[in-house]
Amino acid sequence: MSTATIVGLILLGILVGAIVPVLYQAAQTLKSARRQIDALGPRVDKALKELTDATERVNRLAATVEEQTDRLRPVVDSVVGIGHSLALVKNTVGKFSSLVGALGPAVVAGLGAFIAHRRARSSTTAATEDESEDERVIIDDEQPGVAPPDTRAAVPEDHYDH
Repeated sequence: MSTATIVGLILLGILVGAIVPVLYQAAQTLKSARRQIDALGPRVDKALKELTDATERVNRLAATVEEQTDRLRPVVDSVVGIGHSLALVKNTVGKFSSLVGALGPAVVAGLGAFIAHRRARSSTTAATEDESEDERVIIDDEQPGVAPPDTRAAVPEDHYDH
């Protein structure tokens, strides 16, 4: 035997001596991992079953929500239509209130002048009925052939920002 062979055998012995404990430790680690996997297997199966059940419940719930949504769609569409109608009414009422605010004082003043004119006329009619037709009484310094005074009430102009 040559020296190279002896050196090779020595190195092979050292290598086998170093590899045996490593291989033994690897075998022990694999056994431990297998025991852990075997112990966790039922727990993982149980967790996956619960996850599957939860997913099925969520799917059933989603299907129910879709059915209810389809049933409620006409109601929601009606509510939206009512909302649009109310918006139109609001706009119309706003415009009407602006118009009443602008014309209201003038209408009230006109009615006041009309009522005052009617009262004055009724008092003249009552007075003329007592007298004869030839004796006409002139009220408030009216002269025949002269236009009656302007009875319109002075209404300040309203300025609205629209």
